[in-house]
Amino acid sequence: MDDDLVEAREALARRMGSVINTLAERDDVLLDMVWDREDTPAPAWFDPQLVKVTINGSIALDEDTHADDVDPLTASGRLRHPVLLGMACHEGGHARSTHWGAWAASAGRATVRAAELLEEPRIEARHLQERPDDLVFLRACAQNIVLPSPHGPDHADRWRAAATAALILGRVDAGVLSKREAEPVRAEAAKVLGSKDLAVLRTLWRRALKLTDGDQAGLLRVARRWVEVVGADEHDDLPGAGCAAGDPGPAAPGGDGGATGGQEDALGAAVAAVVRPVSVAAQIQTGALVDPEETRRNEEAAERAQQRKRAEESAQRTAQDAARRVFAPSPSSVRARPLSPVCGRRVPTAEERVAARRLGAALLAAQFREPARIRVASAVPPGRLSGRDAMLAVAQRSRNMPVTARPFRAKVRQRTEEPPISVGVAVDVSGSMGQYTSILASASWIFAHGTHEVAGTAATVAFGSAVTPIVSPGQRPAQVTEFTANDGTHRFSEAVNALDGALHLSRPVGARVLAVVSDGHWEPVELRGGERLVQRLARAGVRVLWFCLDPRSKVLPGAYRVPVGDVADIPSALSTALVAALRNA
Repeated sequence: MDDDLVEAREALARRMGSVINTLAERDDVLLDMVWDREDTPAPAWFDPQLVKVTINGSIALDEDTHADDVDPLTASGRLRHPVLLGMACHEGGHARSTHWGAWAASAGRATVRAAELLEEPRIEARHLQERPDDLVFLRACAQNIVLPSPHGPDHADRWRAAATAALILGRVDAGVLSKREAEPVRAEAAKVLGSKDLAVLRTLWRRALKLTDGDQAGLLRVARRWVEVVGADEHDDLPGAGCAAGDPGPAAPGGDGGATGGQEDALGAAVAAVVRPVSVAAQIQTGALVDPEETRRNEEAAERAQQRKRAEESAQRTAQDAARRVFAPSPSSVRARPLSPVCGRRVPTAEERVAARRLGAALLAAQFREPARIRVASAVPPGRLSGRDAMLAVAQRSRNMPVTARPFRAKVRQRTEEPPISVGVAVDVSGSMGQYTSILASASWIFAHGTHEVAGTAATVAFGSAVTPIVSPGQRPAQVTEFTANDGTHRFSEAVNALDGALHLSRPVGARVLAVVSDGHWEPVELRGGERLVQRLARAGVRVLWFCLDPRSKVLPGAYRVPVGDVADIPSALSTALVAALRNA
């Protein structure tokens, strides 16, 4: 053998020795790695007397993997070779939890074999209690299990089926494998053992999982009962399946399931379906270990994300349709509308013009962003000289290498985009709001002109038995639109959808504010639809303000209650909210 390969394998064994002691939480565990050993196909085994772990490198690693390419001391290195680390976790679990002295003289060979078998899932359950993040590696090892040969006395088929159940189904109860992937083994084992006996055996291995480390007497009690249920004599020479009995040797294959061989049957096929759901070689090469439970969770999460995406796309289409109906109606839709609340238009007063200019100035100040100062590197002046990079440039030139060094450092100013602003106002025009319509009409005109100063967009709608545009999006009305409030119903959902569709409130760009002026006493169906809409916009980052002119006003979840003592305070309160939203955008 190549001396370099021998040295590389010895170096890997030393690294794995460090890993094993870390996993076992000890400092006295010996580790040996064997290669190309033809006398046993066992993957790994543990000798409790010598406190020694042996790993069969030819099984743990793909035949094309060089020992120099394996680094079990880093996270990425461990994930690239999960089967090797799974073996280490399993044997490290033995080194931590398998505390056996000599077996009791009264214990027959079959009882000892059963005890060694039951120890396999028990130590993995204990290992996961201490190191739950190692589950992915134990799964890799479990998916590479090879079951014992069925050769032996007539009852060896039941013994083999019971051993298979303990190794596979026992790992389900230990939390290593999932019920779904182990179901083929359960079904075939039940055919051989019978459902009743399989249930009794499950009770026994679950009892073994709860035993404390070193409870040899308790383990033997469970093992004796196990042998009785299988139908064997406790002194029968039956094949072993545990890997905590020292070197398995050519005649007693072990190591997480021992050797395969002999006949192919339904149970073997079922086990093959479980332990190799995907090619282990492919898993080793790619470092991607497939966890069926994780795959299921990922698929469910992806499906939920798709459902949310479809729901959002549907909501946006609904909003766009509402915006077209409200702000760009066809002649037929105008004729079909109930009587409009708009009752006239007037010239804005001097006070309203001053208020609009003040709002624009406040928004402009809040929207302003200082240019960012960023540091850039350059090969030529100006800028501060970096001696280190200057020497690097000289060295690169002297060796006729491409000069990548940039020795000069300078700060430059970079323009920062100013966030856009969108303001939607929905005003209730039912009979209870009649006394407030004049100031709300004035506020709509002020916000349309104030947001125009910062290239923002504002729109106002009135909702009652219909949704009526008071100020259309982006419009800078020359006159104040006046309206009345004498409706008896509320179409809040359509009003908010129209504002969302016209102003793109639900798209996370810039500062977005939805202002609602209403007492919230609506029909139940409108309350339910409005609650869903407000919460959707709030999740999208829209600041929803609910101006309450009456302390008894009902506010939908997701909106901020803004008590207003005087309706004339609404413009000032909304201005403050807009400035705050811009500064946080």
